Amino acid sequence: MKVFLTIACLLLSANAVYALPAESTVDTTDAANILEARANLPGLNALQTKYAKAIIAQAKKDGVGAYGCQIAIVTGITEVVIFYLAFVNYESANSFSKTNLMMSANKAVPSSMKFPHDRVGTNGDAVGIFQQPASIYKNVPCDMNAACSAGQLYREIKKIQGWKNMDITTICQKTHYSNCDQYTERVGLATNVCKAGGL
Repeated sequence: MKVFLTIACLLLSANAVYALPAESTVDTTDAANILEARANLPGLNALQTKYAKAIIAQAKKDGVGAYGCQIAIVTGITEVVIFYLAFVNYESANSFSKTNLMMSANKAVPSSMKFPHDRVGTNGDAVGIFQQPASIYKNVPCDMNAACSAGQLYREIKKIQGWKNMDITTICQKTHYSNCDQYTERVGLATNVCKAGGL
């Protein structure tokens, strides 16, 4: 009898152990989504994070610090929304999240269409994340590269005397002549993104 009970206990234990993996299995799709979300910078998706990391790396390289990084992230996020407000319609702009970092090609700049892009813009000859006019920023491959175009923006910022003590709206007015109220709304997000990226 004792032998029978011992065998029965062993069998039950083996079945319990065998059942554990099936009961504790996590949906791999959910797990992948969780891991991807953790890898992203605050408030950004995977693509936007890729662009933001390039912008942050260039900020470190160019020595513009956290504030320069914040200016660039705010500019990248905001310029696409301003385009929709001005050239498409208000409803389309409102349907955008406040975190759109997008690489824009432009049919008015045919060479820009050869580079990877997320949208095709019609704002003059503006291209890239920062809507830089190709007539001024003539190196289109650079315009269509997140890090290189950020470097172009940082060079412009450095030309502004006392930029480190100016608010972002003043700097954007000097570099982009845009609706600066739109910039102000995104400063907090840009600060968090740059901080998470090490600045």
